[in-house]
Amino acid sequence: MKRARFTLLRRLVLAMSIVAMVAIAASVLFLYMRFKSSNDEFREETLSTFAKDLRKELLTDPALTGIHATALKMRIKELRGEYAVIGADGNILDSSGLEQSLIPLLGHRTKYFQLPASNGRKALFGMTLPIGDNSAAGFIQVAFPRDRVIFDSVLEEFVADIAWIWIPFVLVLLATNVAVLAVALRPLSTAAQEAMTIGPSSIAKRLTEAKMPEDVLALIRSVNGALDRLQAGFLSLEQFSGQLAHELRTPLAIAKARLSLSQDDTARAVERDFDDIERVITQLVDRVRIKTLHYESDDVVDLCDVAADVARYLAPMIIDAGHNIELRTKNTPVFITGAADYIFRALRNLVENAMHHSPAEGLITIVVFETGISVTDEGPGFPEWRLADVAIQEGKSDRKDGLGLGLSIVAETMAAHGGRLKLENLPGGGASATMEFHSRPSALPG
Repeated sequence: MKRARFTLLRRLVLAMSIVAMVAIAASVLFLYMRFKSSNDEFREETLSTFAKDLRKELLTDPALTGIHATALKMRIKELRGEYAVIGADGNILDSSGLEQSLIPLLGHRTKYFQLPASNGRKALFGMTLPIGDNSAAGFIQVAFPRDRVIFDSVLEEFVADIAWIWIPFVLVLLATNVAVLAVALRPLSTAAQEAMTIGPSSIAKRLTEAKMPEDVLALIRSVNGALDRLQAGFLSLEQFSGQLAHELRTPLAIAKARLSLSQDDTARAVERDFDDIERVITQLVDRVRIKTLHYESDDVVDLCDVAADVARYLAPMIIDAGHNIELRTKNTPVFITGAADYIFRALRNLVENAMHHSPAEGLITIVVFETGISVTDEGPGFPEWRLADVAIQEGKSDRKDGLGLGLSIVAETMAAHGGRLKLENLPGGGASATMEFHSRPSALPG
C-alpha cells in the first residue's frame, strides 16, 4: 500500500503545531519551576516574618501577654499555624498548645523544616529561629500548613484566570500562521496548477516566474529549463518523423504506380500491402501535425459537413474492400468550436479502423448527433483492455499489422478540443467509437 504524502502546507502546519506545543510545555515548565522557587522563597519570608515578630515581642514582653504579642499569636492561630517558644533548657515557655518542640533543637542556626501530616494534622512547613545570638537564649519555632501560605492562592488564581488564555492565544496564533503560509505558498500552488496543464499538445507552455520568491524562483527556472530541453528534443523527434514520413511517400507512390500496371495477383496483394504502409505513414504525419493543433473561439465546424466529407473520401475504398457504408446526419447543422481539418483526419482514422475490423459485406455506420459523431461496425469488437482510456492514450494496437496510431491520434485530437474518445462494444456485436465534443460556439455562422 502506497504511503500518503503530506503537502508542504500540511508539513509546515504540523511542524508549527509541534513547535507551539513544545513552546507551551517549556513555558509551563519554566513557570512551574519559577513559581516553585518563588513559592519556597515566599514561604521562608512569611515564616521569618512571624518568627522575628515573635522574637521582637519576646524581648520587650517576655510573657507575651501584651496587646501586640496577643494579636500576633491570634494571627498565627487564624492561619492554623503552630508556634513554640523554647527556653535554653529545652522547656516550652509559650506555645500554641504544643507540649514539646516541633523538631529537635540542633545547633544555633536558623533552620527550615517540613513535617509530614499525622494524627489529623496537615503537613507543616516551619523554621527554627534563635532568640539571641546563640542557643543560650533559646529558640522560636513557627510552622504553617503548606496550603495556608498566601502565595499558593496567588498561583491558583493565576492558573484559573490567566493560564487558560494560552489555549485560544496559541490557536489564534496558529490560525494566523496558517493563513500567512497559505498566502506565501500560493505561488507554488499556481505553479503546480500550471504544471498540470502542460502536456504533449502544450509543450511550449512554461511555469510563471513572476511574483515568485527568490528561493522558489530557482526551482521554477530549473523546471522551465528542463521543459526547454524536453521541447527541443521533442520537436527534433517530430521533425525527424515528419521528414521520414514525407520521404517515404514518394518511393511508395512510384512502387504503387508500377504495380498498378501489372494484372498479376501477387502484384495486387503487394499493392494492398503498400496501401497499409501508406496509411501508417499518413498516420505518422497526422501524429506530427496534431502537436501544432490550434484554433480560435470563432472557428466553427459543422459536424454534418465533416462526416459527409469523410464518407465521400473513403466510400470508394470501403466498397472496393467489400464493405458497406452508411451516413446518418441530422436535418440541421451541428456546430462545435474546433479545427475542421483535424476533426476530418480524426474521423477518417475511426472509419479506417472500422473498415479494417469489419467482416465481408459488413456495414460501417457514421452517425452525427447533438454533441459528436460515432462510428460503428459489425466486427468482433474491441478487446477489453482497449476500452480503457489509458490504453487509448498509449496508442497500443489491437491488430498484428498496426501500430495503434489511429485511435491515439483521435484521442489527442479530442483532448485538444476539450472532448473525449469513448470506445465500447455493442450488445448485439460490433464496436462503437464516439467522438464527444463539449465546446459549443458562442455565435453561430450567419
